[in-house]
Amino acid sequence: MTESIQKSSKIEAWFDDFMATLRTHQVQLETSTASSQLKKFYETIFTGNVDDIAYMNKQNVQQHFVKRIIFEYLELTKEIKPSKLAFDYNDSEVLVWAEVTDNDEKTERLLLKAEATINAKFHGFGFDMETTIVEASDTLDIPNHYKAFKA
Repeated sequence: MTESIQKSSKIEAWFDDFMATLRTHQVQLETSTASSQLKKFYETIFTGNVDDIAYMNKQNVQQHFVKRIIFEYLELTKEIKPSKLAFDYNDSEVLVWAEVTDNDEKTERLLLKAEATINAKFHGFGFDMETTIVEASDTLDIPNHYKAFKA
């Protein structure tokens, strides 16, 4: 197959799948079987309010990248065992709060290397990571706005 035929087939398959998804959503909306999230999505689209649509898109983009960043960070740090690990996020950052054993410089370096890897990969999408590392002897609680990660 030539490259243009392969590209045409991919485009056709993508549009076929997209149209099938739209029809499925239509049936779900008509039969009241759509999830509340799907209903809200289409209600926002149907109103045509560009600000609401843009805001919804921003929230979806943020959710997508925050999930990817946290999952990738956990994969990068799976061999590291901070005694406490927590996450928070804002419009452009994923915040990490990690408690390590006193004087565990190896774990600190590995946590910072994971942060640098995340930043190198996701900065171009407008998202960065910032890590706060404390030692157990600091006896600090996880700040209230962070969500503790339990392995």
